[in-house]
Amino acid sequence: MKERLPGDKLLWRILRPVLKHPFIKRYNLHGIGLQRLPEPPFILIGNHAYFIDAVLIGALVSYPIVWAVASGNFSNPLSGPILRAGGAIRKRKGVPDLPAMRKMIEVVDAGGVLGLMPEGSVTWDGEFGEVPPGTAKFLDRLNVPIVVARMSGAYLTKPRWADHHRWGRIEVEFQSFEDKGALDYLSEASDWQWQEKKRIPFKGKRKAEGIEKIIWFCEECHSFQSVKANGDSAECKKCGLSYTVDDFGYVSGRAVTDILEVQKELLSDYITKRGKIDAGEGVMTELQIGTGNKSKFSGKVTLDRNCLRVGERCYSLSKIRGFS
Repeated sequence: MKERLPGDKLLWRILRPVLKHPFIKRYNLHGIGLQRLPEPPFILIGNHAYFIDAVLIGALVSYPIVWAVASGNFSNPLSGPILRAGGAIRKRKGVPDLPAMRKMIEVVDAGGVLGLMPEGSVTWDGEFGEVPPGTAKFLDRLNVPIVVARMSGAYLTKPRWADHHRWGRIEVEFQSFEDKGALDYLSEASDWQWQEKKRIPFKGKRKAEGIEKIIWFCEECHSFQSVKANGDSAECKKCGLSYTVDDFGYVSGRAVTDILEVQKELLSDYITKRGKIDAGEGVMTELQIGTGNKSKFSGKVTLDRNCLRVGERCYSLSKIRGFS
């Protein structure tokens, strides 16, 4: 009798046949180059463009995938039980995690498919983000083929900042590599470069709502937190400057990457002139590495060039690892 692959759990056997076609249809999901997939074992790496991109990739790939998932998702009452039942690997986000790495090696040694999102966090701007140091070395060490699942259109379906979905097309292009060229290929993932060529409409309602998460300053009068969204548009309540999100995902004709570049400059100028920025009241959760104990506290949140402060606690920016 053929031995089961890691990840070949009861949950995968029941849910994949049921959910595969509905997901493909609902998200207008297209797999390109699926014939390039090698036989297991191999590592599958993807760009983290959407909160359920692992599910969408799983709908296209016929092998069970054991995903390494940020530990916080296991605490969620909805996703936690599903991840545990599916055999996902719990990994600390943005920092080295030796126990998780050992489990990843075990999956490959057992002939399975290991799934990784090297960025570790869903993109805010539709571009590929930073990869933790040592990722290429770890992939090399496993000495198996590396399959890249480069996803396009997923960010535009639900930008991380947006409150509501849009519906267009998602493409996942599969390419197999034997070396670090896999990360180079994956790093070229960009919904904006893809959209510039494809010009695919992403239909949805209230497309601008949530844009305050990325437009912190009005570009005209430079006032802080004055831009408010309503429907497909947003407006500065002080000077009246307006922004409109179109069906192609652009904000007043610009990609979100361009919007954020301007916002970062305005933020830097603001802190230079005032010394700090006051973001209002916030809640901080501290997780103790080792014990897993959590503690929450609230307070006034401020940011300067050296420190993120919550109440009386100061977190030195130079010591923070794993920004996400």
